[in-house]
Amino acid sequence: MIGIRISHHSLNEIKQLWCKWFFRKDRIYELVEVLEHDLVFRQMIFLSDTEYDNWKKAFKTDPSIMKSNLWREPITTFIFDDLSDETYVISTYKKKIQQRTKDFLFKNYERYRQTIKLAKIIQLIGVEVCPYCNRNFIENYVVRQEKGQQAYFKGDLDHHYAKEEIPALALSFFNLVPSCKVCNHEKSDSIKRTFYPFYDQEENEYQFRIEMYDNSDTHDLVFEEPIEDIEKKRFDSTVWQGISDHFKIKLCARNGKALSERMENSKEIFHLEKKYNHSKEYVKELIRKRYIYAETHKENLLKNFAAIFTDEKQIAETLYSYSDREEYVRNRPLSKLTKDLLIQLGAWVE
Repeated sequence: MIGIRISHHSLNEIKQLWCKWFFRKDRIYELVEVLEHDLVFRQMIFLSDTEYDNWKKAFKTDPSIMKSNLWREPITTFIFDDLSDETYVISTYKKKIQQRTKDFLFKNYERYRQTIKLAKIIQLIGVEVCPYCNRNFIENYVVRQEKGQQAYFKGDLDHHYAKEEIPALALSFFNLVPSCKVCNHEKSDSIKRTFYPFYDQEENEYQFRIEMYDNSDTHDLVFEEPIEDIEKKRFDSTVWQGISDHFKIKLCARNGKALSERMENSKEIFHLEKKYNHSKEYVKELIRKRYIYAETHKENLLKNFAAIFTDEKQIAETLYSYSDREEYVRNRPLSKLTKDLLIQLGAWVE
């Protein structure tokens, strides 16, 4: 799992784009009707009835006030609220709202999914690879057509807090995690808490590791087929030459600690070990490169290509097609797996 970090500047641009999409007269008139009949939802947005009455009166007196950031503030504060504290989220938003309110939120969520503004927002978020599996690209582009531009956001937006559990957050920005369709489908409407890319820092608390088979490995992790000759495969030294696939890729906590509940749920819901054990050919390639490019070979490269390489890190970046630069880690499939295994193989130093 890979975290999503949005700069303050980008977040301000995202808010502006979202406001351009949301604040239309027809939509605000509908929102006013929803708020009139749903006290619970209204109290999530406004501090008092007086504040709400003044807000509503200002709009009905002069609809052009929608252009005012001050007037928009109660709505944008609600939509972009900080959802990092689960206790706060549950106590504030896990309340029964009316069906009419749910319909309004769900309907506008579907509209948001189709708007060209979303393509730009996803671009500003800076996510190109699913933060849950770190395997699948999230396609996001715009095509110019005769009748105008058409946005193609081919990923999904996962509701971290499921719509059915907390419907009031159906349209909330930090509840909508850009993800691939596979992971979003697997998570579906599970209320188990998984890794939360917008806030969790746990990406550095777990690691992928190559492990040899042991006697407990009776079945293949991917297809659940029986493993034959397990005693022989347990001691296959050709694994470390990148020849054999008689190994497993495990997800575990660093320093021998137990995985957190969120990470255990993520491993289970997104089938992470199955997916990564399906990438053994890629792992074997990494092992082969490490086996071939010994330390002495690095010294020769530094000597013979001094104009290209200034240090061993640059050599490693070239040999393994990996970099620890943030933009690379966030936007390349298998970047987390690559980093962890290169460290395990002694080919990369943090």
